[in-house]
Amino acid sequence: MRENLKNFTLLYAEDDKAIQKEMLEYFSSYFKEVFTANDGKEALEIYKQNRPDVMILDIYMPHLTGIELTKILRENDYKTKIVLITAHSNDSLLLEAINIDVNYYLIKPATLKKVKDMLDKISIDLLRKYKKIVRFDENIYFNQTSKKLYNKNIELKLSKKELSLLELFIIDRNKDITIEDIMSHCWSDIFIEVSLDSVKSLVSNLRKKLPKNTILNVYGIGYILKNS
Repeated sequence: MRENLKNFTLLYAEDDKAIQKEMLEYFSSYFKEVFTANDGKEALEIYKQNRPDVMILDIYMPHLTGIELTKILRENDYKTKIVLITAHSNDSLLLEAINIDVNYYLIKPATLKKVKDMLDKISIDLLRKYKKIVRFDENIYFNQTSKKLYNKNIELKLSKKELSLLELFIIDRNKDITIEDIMSHCWSDIFIEVSLDSVKSLVSNLRKKLPKNTILNVYGIGYILKNS
């Protein structure tokens, strides 16, 4: 999931300098750019200037708390993903966070595993939002930005022609794809004669990497990608 966030920006607000320094390096390995703030007021100014895609805020910050800052942002912005981090599990705070549309709530100590799990969820949310991810089931998905297929976040290697065929199916999902469509799309050299067996072999290889019954035969025509 790490590379999925490389097109997005993060604003990280934390008044503890030691924690901020430690987490900055970690977050920078995920996001295209990471902005840091030492308090809520500074975070608000940075937000106005840079409009980050994700904000991770300490709930108890000087000048403006994470809750207060979120209330201000949510007056006009419901798109930015907001994470609140707190040292205490407080039911009333949690309820208030839900009511002001906080996307995630992380309890300290925020171990790297907890942070990674949270970033993975944010990654999926953002990719769905920008329609850059195509899911075939709960485990297998295709990242249209990186052009990579994954199973449980492990990349499934695609040949050049398999990638070309998968993209053709995705473009025309739930539509019949003819043998001729596949030949012209996946074999660029028009002077090479492509056999039916070559097409069948290509489809068969791609099928093995997708959930069962994702690619179906269409009698007398070709194939269809069944994708919700």
